[in-house]
Amino acid sequence: MAVGGPPVLVVTRLDDATADEVICELNRRRVPVVRLDPGDFPTEVSLSGTFDSIGPSGTLATGTRTLDLGNVRSVYWRRPTPYTADLAMPEQTARWTVEEARYGLGGVLAALPGAQYINHPWRNRDAEYKPASSPPRPAAASPFPRP
Repeated sequence: MAVGGPPVLVVTRLDDATADEVICELNRRRVPVVRLDPGDFPTEVSLSGTFDSIGPSGTLATGTRTLDLGNVRSVYWRRPTPYTADLAMPEQTARWTVEEARYGLGGVLAALPGAQYINHPWRNRDAEYKPASSPPRPAAASPFPRP
């Protein structure tokens, strides 16, 4: 197995024991890993990037790692904390800030060129709405009586 190569981006909260195990195995295999919690943006995570015909490019920096957005092997999207805003902000400004972070950073993380996703963030979002995430079944197969 080749050592190194492009990094795996693990998007999760700090206290995720399952992701810790995945990261340990990737480290054992000498695969570069960058762990990121979007809830740390923009205080502990920074993004500098552009979009072109290929997709986003630029860099993402955490307190300990810097990631070239065009050089991500795969993304493991697990259980990140929600985007946050400075508690000192007025409520309306804070809501706007959170939405902009979600669309900006979240949009970049969901569109990395060439990256393979485990639990794509948009599919995770869709799955949160259980009735919409289940395929429709014929009426005859439904266990629920019709009125």
